[in-house]
Amino acid sequence: MYSGFYTLASGILTRQNEIDVLGNNITNVKTPGYKTDRVETSAFEMELMVRMENGTPDVLGDGVGQVSSIIQDIHTIMDPGIIENTERELDVAINGDGFFNIRTQGGETAITKNGNFDLDEQGYLTLNGVGRVLGQNGEIYIGASGFKIGTDGAITSANGNYIDTLLINKPAEGITVEKIENSAFLIQNQGDLVAAESFTVIQGALESSNVDMNTELTKLIDVLREVGACFSVNNMLRAECYKQRMEKGL
Repeated sequence: MYSGFYTLASGILTRQNEIDVLGNNITNVKTPGYKTDRVETSAFEMELMVRMENGTPDVLGDGVGQVSSIIQDIHTIMDPGIIENTERELDVAINGDGFFNIRTQGGETAITKNGNFDLDEQGYLTLNGVGRVLGQNGEIYIGASGFKIGTDGAITSANGNYIDTLLINKPAEGITVEKIENSAFLIQNQGDLVAAESFTVIQGALESSNVDMNTELTKLIDVLREVGACFSVNNMLRAECYKQRMEKGL
């Protein structure tokens, strides 16, 4: 009986995390380049509980024959968003499989589809909250507005002088990235990136988030129903425990 509460708690915690992820998706529906997150859950039989130690399964003991769920992972859906024209000079979109490269304030490399750039006080092209945009020659210094970006990512000043070319690449197959703020992903090693081959750079446009509000709200309603079911089971378990204690005179 009491083990049933552990199973129930597992379900409630999983649902809470799903609500947090769905809420974050909905909050970022208007964030350029944002990619939808999903919670992956896996069912486990408490009849046979197993832990991994140094890569070897080790049986912990027998359970109560009930099934619950645990969070296995949170994965990101990397499908592209719609490219929308903004006519803003500092907005840049990539139509294709490439990502912008950003040097974070900690000196690390991040990649992003968010091209909602600005110029910092020193005149460098930046992504707010993340760092400076990288070109083939390092951090891109613009100096002032009035620049143009070609479809290949080449940047020229107002008088036609070449400045740099946007560094555009993508993670190698099987590489894991860490999601950080402002639709960016942290790369552990520069060698984890490979050249992007099929893309077009569009100045004066942004890639929208790939969040589908209808999908997120439908999933949120389903999760809330599951939470309600968990609390109904909780009340039933509490009532049964109370009944058993009364029968035993406790």
